[in-house]
Amino acid sequence: MKNIGIAVTDPDDWTGVALCNSVTHYGMKPVKFSFSNATSDIPSGKIHAGKLELSTFDAIIVRDLGPAEQNGAALRFDILCQLRDSGVAVINPPEAIAQAANKFVSSCLFRKKGIPTPKTLVTGDIDAALRALSSFGRAVVKPVFGYKGIGVECVKDDTGGETKLRMLLEKNGMIYMQEFIHNPGRDIRAFVVDGEVKGSIYRIAPAGSWINNLSQGGRAEACALTREQEKITLKAAKITGTVYAGLDIIEGDRDYVLEINGTPSGKGIFEACGVDVTMGIAEYVFDRTYSG
Repeated sequence: MKNIGIAVTDPDDWTGVALCNSVTHYGMKPVKFSFSNATSDIPSGKIHAGKLELSTFDAIIVRDLGPAEQNGAALRFDILCQLRDSGVAVINPPEAIAQAANKFVSSCLFRKKGIPTPKTLVTGDIDAALRALSSFGRAVVKPVFGYKGIGVECVKDDTGGETKLRMLLEKNGMIYMQEFIHNPGRDIRAFVVDGEVKGSIYRIAPAGSWINNLSQGGRAEACALTREQEKITLKAAKITGTVYAGLDIIEGDRDYVLEINGTPSGKGIFEACGVDVTMGIAEYVFDRTYSG
């Protein structure tokens, strides 16, 4: 029986639990672990998480790497690369997770490959940020490495917006900002597995809020993608090298890709559409491990 590591921080996480069930459905053995206590013993070449030796897994599905400061995040990524290089199948691949997690990098990739995104500026210069805000009129400022809508701010081209930008620059040392796209009060989350859209939802902001993330109180409704939306979803996942991904699209004067998530939750898709996307991930791992 193939042993499949499930990297997850919260043992009760819906997607982590669903991944375990789906892996079991395909006749493999799921083993949960957290990268928060991962250890690489360089002389022996062994990699542990607690008492588990990670290099003995046939594959690892990365649900999340867990919150960490810069050095800790770099260590976890390097351990993923070490595991991959030792022959363990890592899903998503380390480079794909890194490209999806870094909004600056993914924005550049999307622009290079012709995927429409809002006008975006990344800077450590307050004057450049203020000029962009004046041009945008209204902007969304995000952490370059962020998740669940945490730390996202909407700023307007006024005194309050200028003050907010100065505070964010002082706090973070840089600013990642996108033009605010006027929209119907929702965005779209499309979930891709192995080159196929498995499900998509509208994420609708709660009353009095503009943030649509489900973790911030948004609600999910089933959504049927247009042909163009499906096309850009699959293209974005392919560009970043993700086996599975959540792509966020905003509807404005045209469809724009906001960002891509390389460790997305499948809960909203399941609740709104009745589709368990983790079955597709487990099927991919099954095919990969048994054919290899």
